[in-house]
Amino acid sequence: MPSPCERPFRPRRLTTGLILLGSALAAPSPAQETPPPTEAAQIVRSTGPWGTIESYPITLEPPASHLWEALYDERSYWNFGSMDQASVRALLAELGFTDETLSLVDRDGVWKPSNSGLDLEINDAIIESLRPEDRAALTKWLRLNNEYHFSKVVINLEGGDFSSFENGKVSPATLDLVKRMAFKRRNVLSLMDRAYILRQLGGDASEKEDFLRAAFATQSLIVSLVLDETTDLEAAVSYWSAGGLNREIESTLRGVLTTSGADRVDLVQILPPVPRRYLYGFTNLRDVGPNNTPDCFWASVQFFHRKASARLLDAAIGQQHIAGDFEEVEGEPRFGDLVCMFNDTDGSFLHSYVYIADDIVFTKNGASFARPFVLTRKSDMLSVYLDESTFHQRAFRRKRAS
Repeated sequence: MPSPCERPFRPRRLTTGLILLGSALAAPSPAQETPPPTEAAQIVRSTGPWGTIESYPITLEPPASHLWEALYDERSYWNFGSMDQASVRALLAELGFTDETLSLVDRDGVWKPSNSGLDLEINDAIIESLRPEDRAALTKWLRLNNEYHFSKVVINLEGGDFSSFENGKVSPATLDLVKRMAFKRRNVLSLMDRAYILRQLGGDASEKEDFLRAAFATQSLIVSLVLDETTDLEAAVSYWSAGGLNREIESTLRGVLTTSGADRVDLVQILPPVPRRYLYGFTNLRDVGPNNTPDCFWASVQFFHRKASARLLDAAIGQQHIAGDFEEVEGEPRFGDLVCMFNDTDGSFLHSYVYIADDIVFTKNGASFARPFVLTRKSDMLSVYLDESTFHQRAFRRKRAS
């Protein structure tokens, strides 16, 4: 199964970390500016076959250790693989670039061969001449024809808005810069000029870090299962045990329900071992293979495993695993179902996730070290995939071991 669109770069140093926006670890000193007040969490309650669950949103930012050196690269360039200069020039005109931009490319663009093909280095004047539709057209072409370079230069902002940059998370000037450089690809809000923005921030290392952490901010949820006098314990056990694949949870649910003063259990406590270990965390070096890094498929295909397997970093082995240990299902999903998204045009794999309950899923957005393993709303997950392409979904259910 092909890898998803977002691929990793190798960091120099990695540790696992979790940053919750809006949390204050210490009171500010008199010399510090008091941060703006945060809004109260909006708790959502839903009831269904899963029982009753409550959830509220959090935003996860990558820790500084996961902002690898390549993310700070301030060289702006586009890569066109095996194409030659004349063909690239014709392509830019075909994509609708203005005469002004094409003239600037002719005057200031620097063409350089590289290990991955032909690079076109661009300066600030070229970048500032681009319209949103120019960025969208070039990004679409890169996604279809040079996926590797696409994954290096394009960042899709979760939620399709600028909320991760707002409320003092970056300076007003940086927020304005991000808004000027951002563009829409159907329903996806994207950036492709990270290097340009970093150059504009000059020597402000702290602001550069804040910008990158906001750019890779990921929407997640804290979810609790309500266990009180209204709970149908047998029904709850039936749902969360997934036909015996997660049967150890019965003792936990029964223990909470029969404990005076306890009426909720954090969902992480009743997830199978692999998602319980990785949830809210980031990829670390012990999980990285020679050629691959944990991504959405790696995270979802072994949801019910007791230990994560490095062998499943190999997409071909992952396909075999689905063929042998899963069966395709239709109808309403249930806890633990693996859902894969495929491009309608060529059938290529796009993304995968695990259904949890209501509209909540377990997933990881691509193979990037800056993207965590999360519980999130399906709409937030899809906010970075609703671009020019269309897709269909197929659901698979893990067979119970005999």
